[in-house]
Amino acid sequence: MPQLSEFELDIKTKLLRATFLSNLAFFQQYMPELYQFYKNYQTKDVKLTFDHNGEVNLVSKGKLIYAEHPERSSQQQVDAYFEEPRQFVNVLNLKNKKFNFEHEKQLHSIYERREDILGESKPVNVLKNENSIDFMAMIGVGLGYQCEALINKLKIRYFYIWEPDPDIFHCAMHTINFKLLYDSSLSLGGRVIMKVGGNESHFVNEIDSQLKEIGHFNIARLFMYRHYRSEENDKAFNLLAKLCYRLSTGWGFFEDEVISVAHTLSNISQGYPILLDKSLFDNQLKDKPVFIVGNGPSLDVDIEYLKKNQHNAIIFSCGTALCSLLHSGITPDFHVEIERTKMVYDWILPIGMEDKLKEINIISLNTVHTDALKLFKNAYLLPKPKDGGMDFFYQFIEAGQFTPVMCSNPTVTNGATAAAAYMGFSKFYLFGVDYGYKSEKAHHAKGSLYFKEDFKGYTEKMPGDFKVKGNFGDEVYTTQIFDSSKGVLEILLESNSDITCYNCSDGALVELSIALKSEDIGELTTITNKGAMIETLLNDAFSYKELGSKNYNEIFINQIPRLKVIIERAIKITSTKVKDRKHLAQLFSEQYKYVKSFEGRRDTELYYRFLRGTLNYFQTNIMTNAYFYRDKQEQIEYIEFALNILHEHLLWLYDHMIRNFDKLSDL
Repeated sequence: MPQLSEFELDIKTKLLRATFLSNLAFFQQYMPELYQFYKNYQTKDVKLTFDHNGEVNLVSKGKLIYAEHPERSSQQQVDAYFEEPRQFVNVLNLKNKKFNFEHEKQLHSIYERREDILGESKPVNVLKNENSIDFMAMIGVGLGYQCEALINKLKIRYFYIWEPDPDIFHCAMHTINFKLLYDSSLSLGGRVIMKVGGNESHFVNEIDSQLKEIGHFNIARLFMYRHYRSEENDKAFNLLAKLCYRLSTGWGFFEDEVISVAHTLSNISQGYPILLDKSLFDNQLKDKPVFIVGNGPSLDVDIEYLKKNQHNAIIFSCGTALCSLLHSGITPDFHVEIERTKMVYDWILPIGMEDKLKEINIISLNTVHTDALKLFKNAYLLPKPKDGGMDFFYQFIEAGQFTPVMCSNPTVTNGATAAAAYMGFSKFYLFGVDYGYKSEKAHHAKGSLYFKEDFKGYTEKMPGDFKVKGNFGDEVYTTQIFDSSKGVLEILLESNSDITCYNCSDGALVELSIALKSEDIGELTTITNKGAMIETLLNDAFSYKELGSKNYNEIFINQIPRLKVIIERAIKITSTKVKDRKHLAQLFSEQYKYVKSFEGRRDTELYYRFLRGTLNYFQTNIMTNAYFYRDKQEQIEYIEFALNILHEHLLWLYDHMIRNFDKLSDL
């Protein structure tokens, strides 16, 4: 067993100390948060040691973290990773799908062109095919030797390193030069992101945050590298693998924003008021129980309880749950809708209870079809965040007065829970808000329109994408959209700690809610003068007067020419001879940065909103398919074809907007 001499020990110890001080100085200049955290840091559980081979190692609770030769084993790990890299491949396949939008048609043509040339090809091992990638997420830094080994073999534009254990990162500051990593990514036009501590959710959220800054095309291939196994690292790795689809969808797109503008202009012209910030009104009903009623299969179990207690709570009906409630003799206090397409009107009208609808107030996002809103007693609008219609109106009203209602998507249960939270209610009971189902044939309540063959959304069987933990035990099937919706509700509850949420639904478990069966709720008392108090709340909480009497259609028309200039400049950036995929990544970064420059200003936010989603979808899918090509010339020819599609589509979108910004959608 090698023994270090006193001289060798002294030299190695001084080298470790010098490396630490060098990293500390680097962090002080470029990453001050890490500098402040580590300048006087003392490790607790994990420490540096010289092991039985005389090599630097990590020791925790008397055990070595690296069994043998940390530097050599890290190099071997990198070599093995190059043979079989863990990666998420973002492929959008719209084959056999009916295209409602030109956006979908053109994205499919980009996919179809690659498939026609390469067939049903498997993703190539990019690490062997080229020496550069756009994004890598590393979980666990250890002693960091694998980081240096990676950048010696591979150019990584954006390198995100997360170490959950502050002790381990402190040790790594003694063994590798973090500035080398920083300079390597900087030379490629990217950057290194280092985060220490936190949990798996923080890790995934940070990736999402970075992509919003640099463009989502960077995870056309997301390379995931787990350096060492631990409970925290495994949770993060599994969560990232599970939620990659959330990072690669839900961006909106130009045609959708045109609908938003048209519907918002129409709804404002009808005089429908918008929700004020809750600091500007007092909800006298805030402590009363609120029933959020979705149309999940477990609604059938609780429908009689709801009927018995409809006068003892404020009832929010979510989307198609309205049909189940009305046909069970239950009149909700509020009906909630969030979908902007005409489909909302098309499914509500056949319920056949028009007189009953005129007793119900509808609360909707500002984007919902005006014809649907007219079916109800009165309509009240929620300002949708990150939305073209509201971005236009925020030029003339204060966002602080009409606060965007966050967490209101992707499903109508999110719209209802967000509406209740922003209206100041604090005690929620969820019924039929299942976010999952025990049987793929019982995916909604029995009385749901989804089981009626003449309904556009008829679905006999809804295959689950995966299973999640159930609210009352066991597991339930869920879909990506339901799981995403559940995650958004969890964010809403985390952001509103004053809300107590009881989950009475026999579906998926919702974190931060309390599982409670309806028979265990206890007796609820009748709400005195409920109707009158609700009317008072609506009059106080929603306002129209700040909008004034401007001709908003004319104002919008006057803003259109500037968008044409922006589109042409965005096209010009990628109208150059592309040398290879790496060059394309640089151009996409420049193009995305240009469009993003319009974010955050009242007079230009609208232009950013129009272009951001479409750009993300096209850039990401072009890059995804470009990665499949081994032959460089074929890859360049494909890129030229796809960019031409993008450019023509952007110009088409401008003409489409001129023709449709003041027309209600017929979709």
